[in-house]
Amino acid sequence: MDTTPNSPAGRGHAPPGPEELPPGPLTTAELAAALTDPRDRGRYVRIWHGVYRREDQADDLRLRSVALARIWPEGVLRGRSAALLWGDDSAPVGAPPEIWLPSTRKSRGGRVYRYGRMPPASVTELGGLRVTTPLRTCRDLACDLDREDAVVAVERLCAVIPGLAGRLAAATAHPSGRGARRFADVVAAVEPRSQSAESSRARLRLAAAGFAGFHEGACIRIDGRPVVLPLADPALRCTVVCPDALSAPRPNPPRGASPVNGVGVGVERCRSTLRRAGWTVLVVRGPSVPANACRPHVGTVPPDAGGVLHALRSWWPGTTLLPPLLGEPVSDPLGMWAVRSA
Repeated sequence: MDTTPNSPAGRGHAPPGPEELPPGPLTTAELAAALTDPRDRGRYVRIWHGVYRREDQADDLRLRSVALARIWPEGVLRGRSAALLWGDDSAPVGAPPEIWLPSTRKSRGGRVYRYGRMPPASVTELGGLRVTTPLRTCRDLACDLDREDAVVAVERLCAVIPGLAGRLAAATAHPSGRGARRFADVVAAVEPRSQSAESSRARLRLAAAGFAGFHEGACIRIDGRPVVLPLADPALRCTVVCPDALSAPRPNPPRGASPVNGVGVGVERCRSTLRRAGWTVLVVRGPSVPANACRPHVGTVPPDAGGVLHALRSWWPGTTLLPPLLGEPVSDPLGMWAVRSA
């Protein structure tokens, strides 16, 4: 009798594909109860002692955060873990999961345990998991991370949680408690209109290098048409386009607005129009160098587009500069239309 996996007799004995097996994280007991075939159990990889994932699942912060919540159901996911579940996409690769526990436990490698006071009002449920509220998550990020990472993470949360920026402003109006001043400093630096994590980093690093005029969400008009600029300093007539902003459209753009970020004929035409109007366009390319690796000192770069290029290349060596097109008619040489959007 033909018992090959594709024959009628052997078809029922073919091992299931990975997608047919229950996804992790699973405890040892759950794995034993869900799978009776030893071959299927061989398709699981250990995350930590007693916790497993399916071999085709990404071993990332999300999976490990869920695993940590399964191990400690009385705990509350916080920090980077809570921010990720709320929608923050700025966590670095390899960031450890974080959880608050009501009492001390033996620390384990690759996990962050936190203790202390956790008011009930700071805890909620998200997807069946106990996590800190967005407001408490932002405060924890401000206290735990360096300033740049904290501002970037809070801006990403503001981008996905309606009304969070207003709640943050109200919470910092009268700072009190542990880390209140640091929290207020981070919130003061937040730009709710930020389009991406890299765009936020570029703005913060340019400000640290002496270029504090760069802001996000500027809208100008050329030949009667609105043009949305992802990151720009109208006084310098300079705009910066960051890599992960290429697929991040600005919410509620003006009707008929031309895109500056992205790819395609329309984008190139818009950039050419900006350059003919006397603007410099800087396109950030490649991975970012860590902020503390080679930060330019304030005053070491000239206050013009060339200085901006020098500053950006300190962190993104592949940054390119598209200068204004000389000899072209300039629509508005004085830049009277270069005003920030409301």
